Amino acid sequence: MNFSKKTLTTLAWFGVIAVTVTLAVYAYLGFFSRYMADDYCLLVDLNAGNIFVSSWKKYLFKSNRFSNLFVLGLWELFPHNIAFVPALHIILWVGGLYWLLNELNKLFELKFELPFVLFTAELLALFSFFTAPNLFQILYWRPGQVSYLTPVVMFTFVAAWLVNLVRRQKVTIPLAFLFGFFTFFIGGLSETLGALHSAVLSFSIAAVLLFDKSPRRKPALTLLIALLIGALLALIVMFLAPANAMRINEENGSPAPIQVLIRALGYAFLFLRISVTTLPVPIIALVGISLLLSYLFFIGREKGSFDPRFNWVFLLIPLLAYALIFASFAPSAYGQSYPVERVRFPAHFILTVAFTSLGICAGYVLSYVKLPTFTRYAVAALAFIALLYPFWMMRQPLATYEFRRLFALRWDEREQMIYDYKAEGQTDIVIPALDGYEGTKELDVRPFFWVNGCAAQVYDVHSITAISVEEEDVLNFFSQ
Repeated sequence: MNFSKKTLTTLAWFGVIAVTVTLAVYAYLGFFSRYMADDYCLLVDLNAGNIFVSSWKKYLFKSNRFSNLFVLGLWELFPHNIAFVPALHIILWVGGLYWLLNELNKLFELKFELPFVLFTAELLALFSFFTAPNLFQILYWRPGQVSYLTPVVMFTFVAAWLVNLVRRQKVTIPLAFLFGFFTFFIGGLSETLGALHSAVLSFSIAAVLLFDKSPRRKPALTLLIALLIGALLALIVMFLAPANAMRINEENGSPAPIQVLIRALGYAFLFLRISVTTLPVPIIALVGISLLLSYLFFIGREKGSFDPRFNWVFLLIPLLAYALIFASFAPSAYGQSYPVERVRFPAHFILTVAFTSLGICAGYVLSYVKLPTFTRYAVAALAFIALLYPFWMMRQPLATYEFRRLFALRWDEREQMIYDYKAEGQTDIVIPALDGYEGTKELDVRPFFWVNGCAAQVYDVHSITAISVEEEDVLNFFSQ
């Protein structure tokens, strides 16, 4: 084993350890998650009766997202699921990304070994979470999670399975219908992801038509077109939802297509400008890690002569990223507002993929530059230093630990109070209030506030009132 390969393998495993530890912290904090705000109302919808009827009523009167009650219904089959589902999402997403990257690795015969593929999968997940403007609402709060993280995770598995089938040329018509249903269901979780997936599939179809002349072309197009039809049908169903009337500015009415186009283009540009100016360190770290490790990988591999046309990828990647972010922002532009924090999560994932790709491509190009042998030692040392950054990233989630631990403890004690009062025959229950978190509403002092009303239905009481408790009196109600 030559120096470059041995060093790269060691560095890759070190990176896997660093990123795994940090992701484990994010997963652990999920065990402090509890129901808040819309969680209660979604439980009311879910428990209203037959899930198909409940979903139909929700589609008519509350939200155009027609799939989310089915996902919530699955989770609610398991006790205390609110606490372990965040960790499950992290594990599934990393697993799906690893499967997808490994299938692409085999398809294009890139010969990346296990630690490099696993590290890349974990890196994409970690930096997407780290750069998200409101991770709590994406990972730990059920309504945001099921609308903006769950569909990303699900689509990752669909994409990995697609590549696997195309690579083995095992595509059938029944499978095409099944794949179409998958994207229809996934699209029904969020119009943001429905629009994004439609764009991804459209670009993929165009790429296959333009560049793939192999026997895999036909099976790839069969599945991709089936997926696109499912995604577009989901968008149409959501667009026609009667509940959309609640989300459109009544004074201005529905915007014209040209207005949506202009707004979405502006929103995408604004997002990129804000991201680059507010996240310089994570971006530099991500590009640096990708560049240094890919340089060490390619410098030790046999390569043909460099094709200068490859330089076009440095223009293509930013343009493609901008187009995909534009697509994900288009539904918000139709709703006449810049995407709120949780809606921007898919865009941060796109940005993470783009910067990782740019770093890998830059490392590939630099591997063609003739440099002294000792340069490899310097690059390896820099890569090791860069791989320490994920450990530093743990500071962000750990800073929330004490608040989240204490909130979960007091939430559990407060829920027991509700059950105790209910057992005593009380139906108008007064309990201590807890602080909301990251823009997520908690129970209110108003007994018939919408959150309180939904919580009262969940606990089957007439009303619930949450009163503020002075700091010196907290221990009269809660443990420390």
